[in-house]
Amino acid sequence: MPRTVSIEDVRPSQLYLSSAKVGAVIEWFDFDHPDPIVLPVRDYDGDPYLTDGHTRAFVAYLAGNEKLRVTRDETSFERTDLQVYHECLSWCSSAGITTISDLAGRVLSPKAYEKQWIERCHRVAEQFE
Repeated sequence: MPRTVSIEDVRPSQLYLSSAKVGAVIEWFDFDHPDPIVLPVRDYDGDPYLTDGHTRAFVAYLAGNEKLRVTRDETSFERTDLQVYHECLSWCSSAGITTISDLAGRVLSPKAYEKQWIERCHRVAEQFE
């Protein structure tokens, strides 16, 4: 069941955003009348962490939204996926990325996003396999 939370209480689980994805969301996002977006989260140490929808949450932040609608991510994660996810949370914590607003200045070109984020995630996933 979706619940409403402060946008500042939702924790990211990735370090960067793709400029192509940000541009695509901006194309359809209604800045004048933003619909409440429901995003998936997992609770970890008492805080809701996004498992998907970082770009949508960031664009909502840019639009001045103070609240997000979130729902518990019921996806069944494999053990390796959970290890990678927890590693991503650790990276975010180490980099000081604790809120959606912290992703400002961390939007990369698609090529740089692939290299700096996607490839990094793949490398750590290989370590846990």
